[in-house]
Amino acid sequence: MALPLHPEYRTLPMVWYIPPLSPVVDAVRDTGRDAEDHRNLFAAVDALRIPVDYLAQLFTAGDPAPVDAVLRRLAAMRAYMRDINLGREPDASIPEAVGMGEEQMYDMYRLLALAKYDERYVIPPAHAEQAHQLEELATECSLDRDGGPGMGGSGPFGESSGGPAPIAVENFHALRHRQTSDTAAAPTGKDTRVNLLNWDGKGSPPGLFPHRPADGGEGEPKP
Repeated sequence: MALPLHPEYRTLPMVWYIPPLSPVVDAVRDTGRDAEDHRNLFAAVDALRIPVDYLAQLFTAGDPAPVDAVLRRLAAMRAYMRDINLGREPDASIPEAVGMGEEQMYDMYRLLALAKYDERYVIPPAHAEQAHQLEELATECSLDRDGGPGMGGSGPFGESSGGPAPIAVENFHALRHRQTSDTAAAPTGKDTRVNLLNWDGKGSPPGLFPHRPADGGEGEPKP
């Protein structure tokens, strides 16, 4: 039912997409025919080549066959579940027309319409004592490893705030303090420095301007 993006998008198939059936249903309804009948929907899928070809370019490298199959399954599910919701006897020939059984058709309906959160998404299992570690995992990059290309750059509080460390509740204030008190990249003898990106423009924080002696020469900064 779900298709990944075209490989040329250079994305891993972590997110999958279900082609929409609504354009087909709207096209059938605009003609005045029954937009819930699976035979009308099947015919519309064959007739509407432009949206099918467009979806094929997005998901299946230009092959319309998988897109046709998905749209037919959606149309069959729509017609099959309508009979059940109206209290009619379900028609077993509808799921058979798309190579599915009645139980498979209902399972597909439940997944698309009634599924709970844990059924729709793959949630990594973890214990309660690992909750804080999961906060840091959410900010990590899969390429940031020993010998890997990495995705590093400036720290979260400026150029010299250290390497790309994961930000969590426990280390947020520590990173901010390191940015305003770190002396690794400062001139010799300079104890503090001011990050202009973090400065609100109010007042004159210590270290913003160097101390100049009365004779106009280059003096040493204040301790």
